[in-house]
Amino acid sequence: MNYFIFDVDGTILDSMEVWNTLASRYVQSLGMIPQNNLDEIVSNMSLEQSATYLKKHYGINKSEERIISEVLNLISDFYKYEVKLMPGFKDFISHYDSVNVIGTSCDEKLVKIALNRLGVLNYFEDIITCSKVNKSKNDPDFYLACAQVLNQRPEDIVVFEDADYCIDVARKIGFKVIKIKDWRDLNEKCINNCGK
Repeated sequence: MNYFIFDVDGTILDSMEVWNTLASRYVQSLGMIPQNNLDEIVSNMSLEQSATYLKKHYGINKSEERIISEVLNLISDFYKYEVKLMPGFKDFISHYDSVNVIGTSCDEKLVKIALNRLGVLNYFEDIITCSKVNKSKNDPDFYLACAQVLNQRPEDIVVFEDADYCIDVARKIGFKVIKIKDWRDLNEKCINNCGK
């Protein structure tokens, strides 16, 4: 039997383009101009950390909970109706003999809605979120919480991730890690190297 932990955005769901601009879009929705590198600044933060940063940096007179709710409202329709699986994921998960959990900083409701619509929710035992365990993905305890659900040691689990900082954390505490590359980057490389 194989034991897997899957990230969601950029690993299962082809959703990174939305997340990569979400903070800026939220600040713009409030009638403010986001700093040029805002999306880069919050890229490694959980939703809670991002909300705290936005509240403080932009002087937003709302609770962190309200900011998170408004940010999630901006993307909920995308998860409900538009987001697609990463190419090849359904084939892989449906033909592999494994016990799987999700480890994500995304909102659990959004993940469930999208994965249910796309027909893959039943392949997962549980969805572990940063909010649920009160740990960010740059904290080793986040991955250890996922391992606890699988009831396995880190060295017996494979983590599928696209973010370098998450890969580093998981590897340092003994997990095997497979890095997921964006299929658009792979296609560009194939095109650029064609005939060489």
